[in-house]
Amino acid sequence: MPKLSDGSIVPPWTYRPGPDVSPAPPLGLVAAQEIARHAAQAGCAAAVVGATEIDILHAVSRALDAQGVKDVWTITNVGVGANAHTCFPTQGPSDLALTETDLAMIDVHPITADGFWSDCTRCAVVGDNKAAQSGLDDLTAIYREVMSVARPGVPACELFGTMNSKMVSEGFVLLDTLANIGHSLSAGSAYLNEFIDANNATPMWGAWAVEPFAARDGAAVKVEDLFWFGREDCILI
Repeated sequence: MPKLSDGSIVPPWTYRPGPDVSPAPPLGLVAAQEIARHAAQAGCAAAVVGATEIDILHAVSRALDAQGVKDVWTITNVGVGANAHTCFPTQGPSDLALTETDLAMIDVHPITADGFWSDCTRCAVVGDNKAAQSGLDDLTAIYREVMSVARPGVPACELFGTMNSKMVSEGFVLLDTLANIGHSLSAGSAYLNEFIDANNATPMWGAWAVEPFAARDGAAVKVEDLFWFGREDCILI
């Protein structure tokens, strides 16, 4: 909260030259991301044998509606089977159904009533899908390792290089159509500071969606959360 000093309103942190970014993410963004995670998990719960991508979309939509969300900033992406290898906002959910050994990829993008945008991807492994489960476990471990030492202001291309090198060393191939592992995000806009890719030297401050999407042993997997690159720390939202 702002502090009063001689009748003046001042920020709750000491001035530091450089990007004027808050140490911690806005509470509205934290709440928005919690909604996104809950909706993505609702999609995972709906990912059972015989469920279609549209069935999963409906489960996500019901979860969003129950949390007071009426808008999304891009479509809910749902990919099962072969579609999990090409899951992208230009490819809407279809009537493709989950088989007995499969994976569902669910990427949700809510806008809250107070205008915050969020972004979260979760994968549900169906049946005895060893390649998908191993891939998801290992990609998640890489993700946590890299993001645990990420620092505010890191050039986007540097974070990309670190994450991609780790993935390649573990046998993963990047699948993203635009060859990136994420993008900037703010209230009212996505991609304003472009993507986390090999060519973007933009320093990372504020909110970024970090979302490596890769394949190994024929299985496509993806991990995504929001991170706040604040004044001193990189915080998982």
